[in-house]
This record gives sequence, C-alpha cells and structure tokens, in this order.
Amino acid sequence: HVTSQLEQIIENCSKQLGIHFDISIFYEGKELVQHIEKEQEEYDVVFLDIEMEHMDGMETARQIRKKNKIVLIIFVTSHTSYAIEAYSVHPFQFIVKPIEENIVCDYFYQAYEVITAGEFYYEYKYNKEYYRILVNDIMYFESEKRMIRICLKDGTSKQYYDKLNAIQEKFEDSKADFWRIHQSILVNSRHVMKKGIDYIELTNGEQLNISEDRRKEINAYYIDKIEKTMGD
Repeated sequence: HVTSQLEQIIENCSKQLGIHFDISIFYEGKELVQHIEKEQEEYDVVFLDIEMEHMDGMETARQIRKKNKIVLIIFVTSHTSYAIEAYSVHPFQFIVKPIEENIVCDYFYQAYEVITAGEFYYEYKYNKEYYRILVNDIMYFESEKRMIRICLKDGTSKQYYDKLNAIQEKFEDSKADFWRIHQSILVNSRHVMKKGIDYIELTNGEQLNISEDRRKEINAYYIDKIEKTMGD
C-alpha cells in the first residue's frame, strides 16, 4: 500500500537527516479532514494521494486549506495532468508513481528547510529600540518613501525606516522565499495562495498587484516550479 511505503521511506529519511517527528496515517481523505476539525490538529506536511476513493486528494486538500493556509501539501499521483488544477490549493510538490525513495527524501528535506526557515526571526531597529518578528508571521513588506511597513498574518503591522532593496538582499542568503512583485512590495511566498496574471492572493484573502515589469519574472518562476514538480 502507498501509505505503508511512504511511511517507511519517510522514517528512513528522518534517520538519515537526524530529524524527529510524528507520523499520522489516514486511509481516507474524509477521515483526515474530520480529525483536523475535531482535534484542531495542525500538521506541518501532508502527503495526499490524489486518486483516493470517496473524497479524492484534490477535494481533501481544498477542505484542509479552509482550516490551514500554510501546511505543505505534497501530492502523490499516477498522472501528471493534475498540475494546473492542483495549483488552486497551493501544493508544495508532486510525487509521480511509482514512488522513488530518493525523490521522496529530497522533497521531505525541502519541506523541512521551508518549515525551519519560518522559525528564525527578522530583526529591525526603530526609535533606538530593537525588535524581532518570526519570519512565518510576515506576509509582506511595503515601502513608502523611506518608511517600511511590515504586514503580519494577524492583521497588524509594524513600521520602521529602511530600504526594500536592503531587506530583499537579507533574504537572498536565507532559506525564506520572498518575491519582489512590485517596486514597493516584497511578499513572503509561504502566504501566497493564488497567482493571477497581474496579481497574487494571500492566505488572508488580500490581493496585491504584480507590477507590469515584474509579471514576466514571476510568471516564469511559477511555470518553472510547475514543470519541476511534475517533470522530475
């Protein structure tokens, strides 16, 4: 069974990487969704077989997304034709059957890197005082003249004096993935739920415009991501 195979591979990966974690196994999508709702369970990573009976993996993912916008969803599928449809639920990766251990381990480690990236802090100074914010809590940075506004997932914002180029450079050498969608906006990609031609939609429903001169770059990034996840 695919679940048993995945469990064994992930346990092997965790030993190799020295990472401790807990695994839960569900044989139906409905069972998983009910468990998340009843127990208020928050998973970091969910492996979902798209071709499940009753509630398939795609519908399961839609239900999960209603409760958790940033859990990393890794689809397991026999077909590569789901890529575009699946992007409505913001998947992290696709594993195409038959399952190969090295690919699962590679994606598992990528997921671990993304999760731990959000555990470090962004530090800034304002009025001679220092502040720290968890990177996972940052939705985007917005600049206006010399002032930077940090928009957080709880709906609040902080401000201080800085340049957006300098902030972008700080993140280029980190594990966190920020996109410059506009001259004045730098977005945390973990909070991007949807991308249109000229806008992105965040996990809180807010839409931000992608400036015309950056659309090609952001679209190329997205297409490249789809091709990589489905073509490896």
